[in-house]
Amino acid sequence: MSAPDASAAATPVKVLTVCTHNRTRSVMMAAMLEAVLGDRLGSRGVIVRSSGFGPVGIPAIDDAVDAMDRRGLDVSTHRSAETTQRLVDGADMILTAERDHVVKIAALSPAAFRRAMTLPEFLQRAPSAELPDGGQTAWAWAEALTADRVAGEYLRADVPEIADPTGSARRVFEEAVVVLEQQCNEAAAWLASASGSAST
Repeated sequence: MSAPDASAAATPVKVLTVCTHNRTRSVMMAAMLEAVLGDRLGSRGVIVRSSGFGPVGIPAIDDAVDAMDRRGLDVSTHRSAETTQRLVDGADMILTAERDHVVKIAALSPAAFRRAMTLPEFLQRAPSAELPDGGQTAWAWAEALTADRVAGEYLRADVPEIADPTGSARRVFEEAVVVLEQQCNEAAAWLASASGSAST
């Protein structure tokens, strides 16, 4: 099932992407989501940020910069940022690369656990919940997607993840980016629809 396009959002949807070092996966996720959501919702309709759990102030890896450049996206000025409680508490939707990232986010802010999912997990869950009506926010919709999720069980659950392509051969890296790009496009469609529905 694919989500329909959304009209411009009245208030911006705030998306946070997270990976381990904020130098590869989350950087590319943020760049691609921002581009697609910006096209659908307008530049004022979305705010996308990225963060990680490693040292701050480090550039994205060269392969990520090159892969985004081939898609007309510039991440050359990116510098890694820390995942903080304030950052996760301010996001409507938190999309991560790995289950462990969701766990770490929950440790920072238990409330954010409901809005944090791996990107592939989000794509599995999105079709199962109705899109927001005019009285529901994208934030509430995100929490509805994980209503059946129990923190203790999540630690042992089989959660789909995004493998880290850092250090891979160029061809393998590009293949991973193609998959990630497809996932980001699908996620953006759902997020745009949720945001647009909530603003009507």
